[in-house]
Amino acid sequence: MSAAPKPPSADDNAFKKELVALIPHLRAFARTLTGDPTAADDLAQDAMMKAWDARASYQMGTNMKAWTFMILRNQF
Repeated sequence: MSAAPKPPSADDNAFKKELVALIPHLRAFARTLTGDPTAADDLAQDAMMKAWDARASYQMGTNMKAWTFMILRNQF
């Protein structure tokens, strides 16, 4: 029997809010890299998922845009 998922913490909610605000910027950056809107959306989504999985290593209050752009570029 698996344990019930724990509710999101305040840090998770703050991280999510910041990440969601960056979606248009991530999509635009991905499009400059790929030149293809569909591939750009896939790349941005993959980067956001990777950022979410690595949220424990992100220090709140630092530059999330730079951090997520680096993740996206490395995904490319």
